[in-house]
Amino acid sequence: MRYFKTTFMWIIVLAAMGGYSYIDFESARIDEKRKDEATRLFPFYPKDVLAITLKKEQSLIEMERWDDGWRIVTPIKAKADSKAVEKFLGYVTDSRNDADYVMDPDPLPERLVEFGLAKPTVKVTFKIGKDLKPYTMVFGDRAPAMGVAFARIEGKKPVYRVLSYVRGEANKDIYYFRDKTVLRLNPVKIDQVTIKRPDVLIRAKLPPDGKWALEKPIKARADHNKVFELFGAFANAEVKEFISETKDHLERYGLDKPQAELLLWESGDSEPTVSIKIGDRSPQKRGFYCVMSDRDAIMLLEEEVVHAVPRQAKEIRSRQLFYFDKDTLKRIEIRADGRETVLVKDMEKEWRRNNVSGEKLDFNLVKSFLDDMMAFEIKDFITDDPGDMKEYGLNPPAMQVLMWPEGSVTPISLSIGSRAPSGYIYAYTGLEKTVLALDEGVERLLKTKL
Repeated sequence: MRYFKTTFMWIIVLAAMGGYSYIDFESARIDEKRKDEATRLFPFYPKDVLAITLKKEQSLIEMERWDDGWRIVTPIKAKADSKAVEKFLGYVTDSRNDADYVMDPDPLPERLVEFGLAKPTVKVTFKIGKDLKPYTMVFGDRAPAMGVAFARIEGKKPVYRVLSYVRGEANKDIYYFRDKTVLRLNPVKIDQVTIKRPDVLIRAKLPPDGKWALEKPIKARADHNKVFELFGAFANAEVKEFISETKDHLERYGLDKPQAELLLWESGDSEPTVSIKIGDRSPQKRGFYCVMSDRDAIMLLEEEVVHAVPRQAKEIRSRQLFYFDKDTLKRIEIRADGRETVLVKDMEKEWRRNNVSGEKLDFNLVKSFLDDMMAFEIKDFITDDPGDMKEYGLNPPAMQVLMWPEGSVTPISLSIGSRAPSGYIYAYTGLEKTVLALDEGVERLLKTKL
């Protein structure tokens, strides 16, 4: 009983100590918050700002906060870069009014001239709350050193030192605050893309199985990574320059007859969600002119963004030679020069030579062979309309491998032909129905199994 009482007493003592510690911590936190608020230059935080006006000698920028983010309303109406605006607000509202930052509490006129505040050229006004109460800061010159600039609150006497990048942000042009996003769609929500060029039309879709497939100009499997590299090139890009706020005189920029058009469908849309037309290249600006269906401006895109648009279907075509589950194979045949090797899987999933009662083979050797086969990638797509296969040494082929998955009466086939001028080997698969170029290593691999 004494032991229980002692333990209970210690629990009460520790709880009390914990309570006092928590109270001390809370008190310290509250004091710190009060000190912070007392030294803030402005009595508000970025979230409280509903409108901003940036006024300079030759320009005026007005921005408003909307439910979907910041918008520019003067001198144009456009979506703003909300991250840039909030960054600017964070810098300005973090300015301080304590003794370390007060340069002169009651400056004479000649001191204002010295600070560059007699006729300030940069002014920013914040409107706060439902009544849009204005707070205006005017900026003077940068200080010779220490990385600060001089500023005043309109209607108050003191001159403050603020960090120079606060003045730098207030002095930015409209391009800085404007939303420069090229593709506003989420790439993972896109399920169809069409690329139109004067000489080719490429179309790819994302069917229910989740594997991108080419539909035009040939039906084939698409390379998932290449498709998303295309989307990513536009989604991660920024507009290099806004050429015009209207789509007038498209012929000046080669946009009346674009060299390429990219059509993108968001999942569930029956019509293209967004179209992007690419016009002429500007050698001076080192970019391509562009218009988009979801905005009115003529824009300039970086050259590497436009170069990401495929010119041929094979640029986004899958280069995977085989895409089946090797564990489902039940029979393999390799044929060349009148010789034939047959591998068969028995009921116990063991590989045997010739038939299910033949010589038992090392499972790992067969697995290694299949792994090596599936590791080969297509080096090039030679033609989808081969005509006379003799030209490629494929009628008859020099070598052939046939593989039957379980439950299939039709084999997956690969025919090996003659050497290509490039040093690769011509090949043909029943899956691709295309003459391909493969690394010559595939020939050596098959010969080891004959």
